[in-house]
Amino acid sequence: MGILIELRDYAGDGKLHAHILFYATLALLSFGLFLLLKKEFSIHSPTKLPIAGIESPGYLGILKARFKFVSNGFNIVRDAYHKYPGRNFVVTTYGCDKIILTHAQVKELASAPEDVVSIQHASAETMMIECTGLGRFLGTGYAEEVVRVKLTQNLANLKAGILEETRFALDTELPGCSTDEWRSVEIFTTILRVVARTSSRAFVGLPLCRNEDWLTVSIMFTRDVFMTLGKLTHVPKPIRPLFAYIFNSIGEIRSHKEKAQALLDPIFQSRLEEERLAEKNGTVYQKPNDMLQWLTDRVDPPYKSVESLSELQLLIILSSIHTMSLALLNTIFDLAEHQECVQQIREEIEAVLSANNGVLDSAALRKMKKTDSFLKEALRARIGLFSFNRMVMKSLTLSDGTYLPKGVVIAAPTSMFSTDPDFVEDPEKFDGFRWYKKSLEAEGGVLHSNNFTTTSPNDLTFGHGKHACPGRFFAAEEMKIILVFLLFRYDFKYPEGQSRPRNLNHGEFSYPDTTKHLLFKKSTGPMKFPFLQ
Repeated sequence: MGILIELRDYAGDGKLHAHILFYATLALLSFGLFLLLKKEFSIHSPTKLPIAGIESPGYLGILKARFKFVSNGFNIVRDAYHKYPGRNFVVTTYGCDKIILTHAQVKELASAPEDVVSIQHASAETMMIECTGLGRFLGTGYAEEVVRVKLTQNLANLKAGILEETRFALDTELPGCSTDEWRSVEIFTTILRVVARTSSRAFVGLPLCRNEDWLTVSIMFTRDVFMTLGKLTHVPKPIRPLFAYIFNSIGEIRSHKEKAQALLDPIFQSRLEEERLAEKNGTVYQKPNDMLQWLTDRVDPPYKSVESLSELQLLIILSSIHTMSLALLNTIFDLAEHQECVQQIREEIEAVLSANNGVLDSAALRKMKKTDSFLKEALRARIGLFSFNRMVMKSLTLSDGTYLPKGVVIAAPTSMFSTDPDFVEDPEKFDGFRWYKKSLEAEGGVLHSNNFTTTSPNDLTFGHGKHACPGRFFAAEEMKIILVFLLFRYDFKYPEGQSRPRNLNHGEFSYPDTTKHLLFKKSTGPMKFPFLQ
């Protein structure tokens, strides 16, 4: 009996100790969470700036504002932009808080070095790298450097392959179109696959760019990254990593990495072997001219592996294929709405190509001013709320006295600038040739100032300054090439009774309605240029 009493007392003491340990751990976790929440809430307190969209005080008010931002972000920013003209304010987005810059401040910070205001650390914050596992190459600059230098330098060398791939892609994705019957086309899916094919021709070359598994990875990786971000936006920042771990939120992302690695490995190994044999035989190895090779040549030794190179490929895809496809969808929707512009653009393209002996090269693309203008106008006010996203790496005071503490994220209100009458005349009107007409009016040989790829403190489609989008010249040429093929090979219009659908806003993103169909048929116009055949 004594033994039983002792065991019972011991068990009771054990339960007591377990309870004490549980509650002590809970208290510590709660205190730690409070400190994290307090830190997140107070990060902007030194700035004393007004916070847009806040309806109640405290952290719960911040949390409520973040939920509201998802559905009403554009109205929140627009109202604050007009309430605080020429002044800074804070927007509490679903991902993080952002200090919104003025036009003059964008100009001042455009050339600031990375160790003062960092685009890479701002991207890391936006992409939630601690939850998505996309931070491996933070600070290396490999992808940005290769895109800015090698891809841009090789535009002329890549042209023949991209023309061939565009022709093949449209034949594959738009089969069965005739000259006498309209066919309903799910246009976004078609454009997305065409862009994935043509971009992959430059990124990985033949034959992988036509491999269906590679196309699937190229398309689905970006979708699943943003779906993961969408799930995590509703979770308070301090506990996102725990939530991501418990619910395996990055499982699909990891799966895409593994598939990309498996598809690239045979190509990578084959190239290494060819290079080894060339060195052994004393011959010169003829390196392929694509993104995979440029990355292989650029990365430091610890990253010269198929695992690293395939992940870098996916990061470049993440910032290119879907973005370009949505830009093209906006443009095609506007062309279908403004049929009066289509014939003028066709006539200009035909005149440019005829004067260039039927050759579609970079020089010809640059002369297509009406196409260029239409692309620029189609994206004005439709690329999202913010651009010029940076994280402040060192506390600094701007020339106007604005104090920016270390660790805050800053951004420019792109959509507000592009619809501000101070910067754009009659901004509510769509004018496909707005920028073409401005080029005709320009004086002093500054015609380039209105080009699609040109950036400025109030024209932030591609960002601005030393970190303006490094791939914008490639993107512009690829989009123009695809449009040339579409305009000369097909006619397209909205189904009866339909017109240009309004763009959809979600948080800081704006995108065209990807569910819409357009009617397509083969054009009866002349196809006298050989590259179209």
